Amino acid sequence: MNLRDFRIGWRLLVQQPAYSLVVTGGLAIGFAACFLLFGFVEFCLNYDNSVPDNDRVVVVKQRINVFPRPEWQMWAFIPLRDIALSSGMATEASIAKPIDTPLRSGNELHKVDLLVVDPAFRAMFGISALQGDLHAALTQPDGLALTRTGAHKLFGAASALGQTVKIGDTALQVRAVLPDAPANSTQQYEALVGTSSSAWDERDTATSKWGRGPIYIKLAPGASISALTALLQAESEKSPLNQRVKTGGLGKGLNGRNVADISLLPLRDAYFDEDLASGREAERHGQRSSVYGLAAGGLLILLLAAINYVNLATVRTLRRQREIGIRKLLGASASRLVRQFLSEAVLTAMLAAIAGLMLAWLLLPVFSDLVNRRLDGMFTPLRCAIALLFSIFIGICAGAYPAWLAQNSLPGPALAGRGNSETVAGLWMRRVLTVLQFSSAMALSATALAVSWQTYFASHASPGFDPSNLMVVDLPEGQVGKPTVAAFIEEAQRLPHVQGVSSISEAVGRDRMKLINTVTTKEGNEIPLEGKYVSANWFEVNHLKPLYGRLYDEKLDVDYGKAPRAVVNVTAAQALGYAQPQDAVGQTVPGGMQIVGIAPEVRFQGLRQPPKAIVYFIRPGFVATIRTTDSLGAAYNNIEPLWRRHFPNAILEMTTQEAVLAERYATDARLMRILITTSVIAIALAAFGIYVLSAYSVQRSRREIVMRKLHGAGRIDIALMMGREFSTLVGAGALVGLPLAAVAIQRYLASYTDRAPVGGWTLAAALLLAALVALLATTRHTLTALRMSPALALRE
Repeated sequence: MNLRDFRIGWRLLVQQPAYSLVVTGGLAIGFAACFLLFGFVEFCLNYDNSVPDNDRVVVVKQRINVFPRPEWQMWAFIPLRDIALSSGMATEASIAKPIDTPLRSGNELHKVDLLVVDPAFRAMFGISALQGDLHAALTQPDGLALTRTGAHKLFGAASALGQTVKIGDTALQVRAVLPDAPANSTQQYEALVGTSSSAWDERDTATSKWGRGPIYIKLAPGASISALTALLQAESEKSPLNQRVKTGGLGKGLNGRNVADISLLPLRDAYFDEDLASGREAERHGQRSSVYGLAAGGLLILLLAAINYVNLATVRTLRRQREIGIRKLLGASASRLVRQFLSEAVLTAMLAAIAGLMLAWLLLPVFSDLVNRRLDGMFTPLRCAIALLFSIFIGICAGAYPAWLAQNSLPGPALAGRGNSETVAGLWMRRVLTVLQFSSAMALSATALAVSWQTYFASHASPGFDPSNLMVVDLPEGQVGKPTVAAFIEEAQRLPHVQGVSSISEAVGRDRMKLINTVTTKEGNEIPLEGKYVSANWFEVNHLKPLYGRLYDEKLDVDYGKAPRAVVNVTAAQALGYAQPQDAVGQTVPGGMQIVGIAPEVRFQGLRQPPKAIVYFIRPGFVATIRTTDSLGAAYNNIEPLWRRHFPNAILEMTTQEAVLAERYATDARLMRILITTSVIAIALAAFGIYVLSAYSVQRSRREIVMRKLHGAGRIDIALMMGREFSTLVGAGALVGLPLAAVAIQRYLASYTDRAPVGGWTLAAALLLAALVALLATTRHTLTALRMSPALALRE
């Protein structure tokens, strides 16, 4: 291939603008999808690669087995940091505990991702200050380090270095400005303070009281992960906290297990860790199968677009048989023709790649939102150069078959008008490619329909209470249980349009906290039950009625400290040993807790887990639930002045209860949108592919059509003749694609305990959609066949 070949190819593209636009447009969509999806895959596979020696950095993973729902978390007992350092198997260690308190700059409060870290965090994560002294920021009690994003939040375009901010009543000075943490880093932050910071209330008790937080350890050269794990496990079990649990009532239910399991996870593997990806922090982690599935989806879309190019280029090559024959008679060699056709294909692919990169750049914000990841740094010169090189490879592969047809074209038949058809093997190859297009489109469509229906079913399933007109407000953590919260709730209840205000330990649907309540069964065994702390009117505000007995009453259950009364759900009553839930009503279990009623089932965990045993106690909650007839905006405007008066150092965060419930299925909604987008693209490409094939089939079969008409075939007979070929292709695609879709659907639904009645209707709908698309795509050329004049066709 030389420059002259490319110039000829460019002139041909300019001479046929419609053909050029269709071909480059289809390939551009394929390249854009492939670039975005492959960029996301690289983003995930390179998680934490910015951390120096990340093969030696490990994060402590812990599972507390006395919890009602034990699961692995990247939170562990903070004293394990010092134990690791004193063992000699670690060179550095640091906690990274978040502080959920806003920072005040001037008169404005700002929510900032603030972490408490050790000075070693700087070297472990390879952080260098852009301005100031990071060591001083992490060792001085009033020190603070801000990232660029954090500095912009607090001070806008003004210089942040040396400025003073407040956290509560504590003043901090900005002593360093840092670059933002890489988007594909496990530990995200906008501000850092040291473990001796006066802003950290637990600085004197975190070790002695065995507090918890994320812990990172850098192993010494040659240190054994298994040996350090065994040491931390043994020290964890010998801790006073775990010894009290083991010798208490909960220890009986452990059956020889550890109170808390300890594991060391290499940081480079943390993003794809299966234990963490199946827990409550699943949003922050990924699954290799899903990531590789997206990569396969990108390649599939590009392959479908390339198949369309092959089909179009083949038809175009067959129509250029006379040109090819003349060029051969004039002395053009076979290799010369091959170079020319490959040059045209490569030029088309490169132009499509450039257009695809532009399209991907425009769609990047939408795509980032779709996958819930910050992908701002995806477009680099190296990646764009790789994309262009890849387009050359695609062009060579896609142009190989049209070039082979041109090479094997014979001048005599071509000039006589008999060389405008490909071989039977070539025709069958293109039919197979069309089948591949339709099988992919049907598999994606059926899966998208199933995921969409299940997501709709789950998000609209009853949570067990009435969420309409309910607002959720996070109360300031440090104020819970204090008179300021009680005064705020009392005054909020008197606001116009407010029908009631209650509190609960956590909003239904978030499921981030675990409150363990040790309850004694009637047989005397102590079991852990998941506790929910509610105000006395919580059931009333949420329109809940008792199944048996009664629920809490503001008049009867005012003094919860002297009246250990409890409300449980059906599952908890059974766990306490009662065959029928109504048998538990009025009973006082060993330990003095009296069960006053059985509450209806509230789906705190959604449809992915069966109902858990829940016990409700009257205690101060961390979340206020407000029932009001106002909209979210109007309710915020009414409550904000009241909030500012009672909590001047906290930010009002309000949302609807329905939005909180929808958060549980945010991942499913994103998967649904990805599948719908991919299936729409696949269907469009398949429709275009069969459109091109039908055009060629009519051209190739025109003499047969004419002969059938001359022998008395009617319009219906001709239509059936054309329809049989394309219905066979759609049927073959269904035989390949629908079984794959059925397997994918079953694997997806297996993660739910309650499933929508999917059945086989999604597969049937995908088949019907494919048949409809094929019918619409082939209608134009079928009508051409029906209107074909026998005399004109025979004359040609």
